[in-house]
Amino acid sequence: MLETLVRHLDMVRLTVVGASLLVMVGCSGLIDGGGSGGLTPEEVTARRLWVEKALPQLQTNCVVCHDGTRANIGFVAGAGDLDKRDTLLAYAPAVVNLDAPSSSRIMTKGIHEGPALDAVQTSDLLEWANAEKAAAGSTGEEPPTLETAQFLVQICTSGLPDNPPAAPNPLCPVNKVALGGIGATNAEIRFVVQSLGSGLYMTNLKLVPGVEGAFIEHPLFVSYPEGVEPKADTIDRFFSVKMNLQQAATIDEQVIGGGTAAFVGFLATDKLSIHFKSATVFKPDEGGPPPITGCLRIAEFKANAAPTLQTNCAAACHAGGQPNARSAVNMENLLSMDDAQVLAACNQIRTRMNFPDLNNSGLYLAPTPGNMNHPFSFGGNQANFLTFKNAVQVWATAEQTAAP
Repeated sequence: MLETLVRHLDMVRLTVVGASLLVMVGCSGLIDGGGSGGLTPEEVTARRLWVEKALPQLQTNCVVCHDGTRANIGFVAGAGDLDKRDTLLAYAPAVVNLDAPSSSRIMTKGIHEGPALDAVQTSDLLEWANAEKAAAGSTGEEPPTLETAQFLVQICTSGLPDNPPAAPNPLCPVNKVALGGIGATNAEIRFVVQSLGSGLYMTNLKLVPGVEGAFIEHPLFVSYPEGVEPKADTIDRFFSVKMNLQQAATIDEQVIGGGTAAFVGFLATDKLSIHFKSATVFKPDEGGPPPITGCLRIAEFKANAAPTLQTNCAAACHAGGQPNARSAVNMENLLSMDDAQVLAACNQIRTRMNFPDLNNSGLYLAPTPGNMNHPFSFGGNQANFLTFKNAVQVWATAEQTAAP
């Protein structure tokens, strides 16, 4: 089954480029007519598209900031055209994902200090990245083949999840997937699931370590429709996730990615499993738990997001009126005069934002008109919902562009 699944997912890895130098013809970008330098036809195509399609877009839109002259963002640094390509493909944290090119950070970043890419620019970069994927082959690196037992998700149909020791809500259960069988003793992945028209929407997605801690790398959610091939997360959104948690009073759980994920095409009636590249107990040599990042744009949060969240979400539910709501997302102190308290509130809201795709953020999906699975929605009043969303979006966009 695993071999079939991996074959189906086409989980390829970038082949390390050898030391041989490629001779380029002037500014045409074509491989020298004297030979292909031992390259496969796919590799020749990928390099041609790099010079003809990808590099010109990067030169126009990205190189001025990302050429290595500024610290920590030099993902297109290099003396020559192919040097820039090699830097980009090897850059860490990864900005190009050859498993799922359309999810690459270089294409999903959106507006930041620099401009967002337009449709033509994105298309050119994607054409090149897809060619690199076809040319990459396998490096021998293992894809995420460790697999949990298959399970049916429990759907949240009303209210909010339980938060022990509070009384559990049978209408909004927390799914718990044990990782002990694949090496992370007593650790669990936990999440809440809502069934939407397009698929499944997960919130509160967390890694909970066991008594020996937990280390996971590259979790991949896979659905198993009856009678057809397994279906993996199409954008492989957690390909760069590596978490190393040591069981301690101060670190007992941590959100995976942004804590939310929308899986288009996954059905509530089909079993799921989670694959990993690695899943073990805490690894001391990995440097301990990753740093916990938080809100960076407090001014925009205070001016735009906090007031509308206070009016629509906090006053009745998330700031004390409903204990379960407060435990799910604590919106106390949104309007505090103490910036440290506002930061704590902002950090709570940040876990409900999907920064690669803001429109699919849990903060927007929960109260969207017509959603009957959340205690509050804007009903049929689309105008009020858009007013709410647009106010939050000012902060969210600023936070998105400020994120590393």
